[in-house]
Amino acid sequence: MFILTMLSLASCESDVKLEIPSGGGQLVVFSFLCADSTMKVHLSKSVSHSSVDDFERVYDGYVIVKLNGMELDSVAFPFDKTYLELPSVAVRQGDRFEIEGGTLSGLRAEGHTRIPYAPQLIGVDSITETITDNIPSVNYEVEFADPRDEANYYQLVITSEVRDADNKIKEFYNVNFFKDDELFYIRDQEGSLLGGIDFLGSFSDYIITEERYRIKVCVPSFYLATPGENERRIVRFHLLSLSEDYYKYLRSRVVAEYSYDLPIVDPIKIHSNIIGGLGLVGGMTFASDSVVYIGNGYN
Repeated sequence: MFILTMLSLASCESDVKLEIPSGGGQLVVFSFLCADSTMKVHLSKSVSHSSVDDFERVYDGYVIVKLNGMELDSVAFPFDKTYLELPSVAVRQGDRFEIEGGTLSGLRAEGHTRIPYAPQLIGVDSITETITDNIPSVNYEVEFADPRDEANYYQLVITSEVRDADNKIKEFYNVNFFKDDELFYIRDQEGSLLGGIDFLGSFSDYIITEERYRIKVCVPSFYLATPGENERRIVRFHLLSLSEDYYKYLRSRVVAEYSYDLPIVDPIKIHSNIIGGLGLVGGMTFASDSVVYIGNGYN
């Protein structure tokens, strides 16, 4: 009976053909617009998941830029470059930009954003020295004003640099600071597998109830080493105001990159606001303040 059963099962076997779509071929538009900076636009085609290339170049592409509903410029995309630069286009706070990319063969994609207004960074205070995760550190408080009439999205970036008496940079670091303030927590996801993700200092104002807020951050002391003779160390606190789409794109990219190291995870969709393609058109502004440490002999 066992042999007959096995023969019966064997006779029912069939090969299953698994076909995975190769993907690729969609138009990709990227433009991260920062107030008072040169406008740059990337245009390409997406590639399949098995490709060794990051993108496919577009050889018959064009870019159309609209400002507050009025067409500003229409230019051919340089196929031999990664980004098209448009220095004649002024990027200002509060303006709405629409960017369309296309090809003469018929592909078309577009996205839009409004440039946020610069955040009001009130000041930075050095509070106390401490030990965090066995690392000597310094606590700082960064105070800013948060407009209450709309949802706002931010990113705090800290840098440390040493300059000599001629103001030339001798050292420069992007500071990886401790983010213990509740603003940096993941909304509605505390305690999940995502609880340990560093979202690169990005946060929204969903828990802020007053017009002012003081973010508490902790900077490891090795970023704050005493400068040498005739030198000064400048610790800069950059508060960026992000468009909502840029904020969502940044955080979804972080989750996707974090998930690469997990053995089993559902596919992560990276946020896009491009109609007819992939990518992102986002806006940002920023304000900065600094704490300066002076070395011996510096005038």
